[in-house]
Parts: sequence; C-alpha cells; structure tokens
Amino acid sequence: MQTDWNFIADTIRRKKCVLFIGPQVYTDKNGVHLEEALCRSLDARNPQHPYIQSFYDQDGFFLFRENKFRTRVISQLRDFYNGNFPEAEAILEKLARIPFQIVVSFTPDRLFSRVMERQGVAHQTSFYHYGQAAKPLQKPVQELPVFFNQLGWIEEDESLVLTHNDLFDYLEAVFTGGHINTDLKAELMQANNYIFLGLPFGKWYMQLILRVLGIHADGANFDRIAPAPESLDPATRTLYEQEFKIQFVEENIQSFVGELYERCTEKGLLRQESAGIAAPEVKLGNTPDEIMDLIAYGETRRALESLRILLSPARHPEPRYRELEMQAVLMMSRFENLERKAQAGVLHTQEDNVERAKITYDLAALINRVREAALQAA
Repeated sequence: MQTDWNFIADTIRRKKCVLFIGPQVYTDKNGVHLEEALCRSLDARNPQHPYIQSFYDQDGFFLFRENKFRTRVISQLRDFYNGNFPEAEAILEKLARIPFQIVVSFTPDRLFSRVMERQGVAHQTSFYHYGQAAKPLQKPVQELPVFFNQLGWIEEDESLVLTHNDLFDYLEAVFTGGHINTDLKAELMQANNYIFLGLPFGKWYMQLILRVLGIHADGANFDRIAPAPESLDPATRTLYEQEFKIQFVEENIQSFVGELYERCTEKGLLRQESAGIAAPEVKLGNTPDEIMDLIAYGETRRALESLRILLSPARHPEPRYRELEMQAVLMMSRFENLERKAQAGVLHTQEDNVERAKITYDLAALINRVREAALQAA
C-alpha cells in the first residue's frame, strides 16, 4: 500500500498520532534482531547455563532453573540494554525530533528517552507494572509528551515480563483493567493515527495486547500504519490487516523513518534540538511530595538531583537548610559511587539491591526532615 505522507504529517501536527516502537527497531547492521542479540549475549540456549533452564525462541521467554536466578539474569539484562545500539540510535534520533505526543515502547529500556534527553526534548517517562495499580502521570499528556514502557522497565525487576508466568499475570492484569493510566488510555483512544515500528507481530500475545489497547475496535476513527516486517508470514499479515485494520506499507523501518523525517522537515514540524536544556523530570521535584513521587517511580537519581536543587541556597538561603543540603549532596555521592561499581561489575546483585534500598530509605527519611523544616518555618 502506498504511504499517505500528508495524512501522517497532519495527524502529527494536530498531536493525534501515537508512535509504537518494538524490538525490531534495534536490528543491527547484520540484520540481527534485538531478541536474538539478547539471547546470544546471555548464552541463553546453552543447555548447561547456570541460571537459565530454557529459552523459548517462539515467544522469547525464559525458564529459570530456580526463581532466585531471575535477579542474576536481570542484572545481565541491564548490562545488555546499557550497551550500544548505533543503528537504533540513528533511527531514534530522527524520531525524537518528530513531535509525537505519546511514544509507547515494547522494550524495557530507556534508549529513546535518553536520546530525547540528549536533544533537550522535554518529556515525561512512565512504565507499566502489572503487579501494581496505575500511577498518575507527572503532568497531563497535552502539557508534556509521554514516553511509556508497555512491558515494564529494566530498572524495576518485578515489572519485567520475562517468563510465561509473568505473561499470564500481565495479561490477567491488563484485562481486568485499572492498571493502565486512565489519562494515557484516553489520549490513546482520541488519536487519529497509530504508527507501529518494529513490533513483534509474529508473537501470538501481541494480538491480545493490541486488543487491550483498543486497537482492534470496529468502526474506530483512527488509522493504523506499519512498515511490513520481512519475516511476517502471509496468513498472520492477513489477520492483522483484516482484524486490526493495520495498513502495511512497503518501506522498511529505516526508509519509513527517513522519509517521515524529511516530510516533517519540509512542513516545519520538527522539534528544535536544544542540547543543554534540562529535562523536565528535575523540574518535577519542586516540592517534597513531588520528590517522593519520583522515588515511587524508581527515579532515584532524579529525586536526588531534585532534592539538591530544592535545598540549594538559591531556593532556601536559611542556615537550617545547609545541613540538609550537605546530606543530600553526600547521598548523591553514595548513589553515583554505587552506579559506577554496578557498571564495573564489581557488585553482587544482592549487595547492589541492599545498597539501593538503603539509599532509598535514607532519601525518604531526609525528605521527611525537609518537610519538618518547612513546617517549622511556616
């Protein structure tokens, strides 16, 4: 099918276009997809693997030898996702300049968000945790674009969908409702156009997830557009075309994004690159309550930075805040030292988790002291 670039550009201009990105966006120059690269990195098919009993190629899930080994494999997953993906970054750098209001990711990393931060693109981040109720967005979608991880976040172990049991728990949670932020879902349903880049359409559970998001709705007033995956068999493609009304276009991901970028350039739609502009997450911590929310989201670094800014002499010149400021600075130093050790691989997973828990507890206690100081000054 021929791509209607004018229609796509118009829905982007009107903030009515939602972007979905999946693991095939991360395909390397040799044609190796993310799932295969991850499997090779973990040596997951090794029958003698100390932690992984089986890796199911058909759907990409693990079976661990013992449940306790899950955290060890997740530690290896973090190392993998913190690696370099130059081909994906080249695509994401263009997508970050295109003013999508919502980006939904089907990978647990934050590479796209990091690219947006590097370009100074203000946005908010969130993720789906199938074991918890939906958390409120930091700001309404119309005020601040959202980058949303649909299948969990690599820094939140229990949010990850890694096994068949995880998947069944995930599907049960999303079908019972109440776990997806209502504002986000409302924005999804008000869109006029969905663009799917690199989603694993061949996975059977993708059909269930798309149904939960309402993408199968008959008579819906939105379009669904996707570059045709090379490996998608004709029968599955026909199913998505007929049941989900997805219009598969013949451009591959790279050429589709390149052409879309050029069309948005011609129409003056691109976001201006503003390197050095602070990402909005730091601004979100303007009060102790907002900083506590960052902790709840697992955004420890941003919570620490927000607290340091909140306690700075420019914000609170009173002498009673200097000791609190010093404690915030020392706590940030503890956190950064822990991060360096974790990246160097010199920490065991249990030790890493214990130290992070201590920092989180101490940070929450310090925020309570800041609250008390503010009440005394009132």
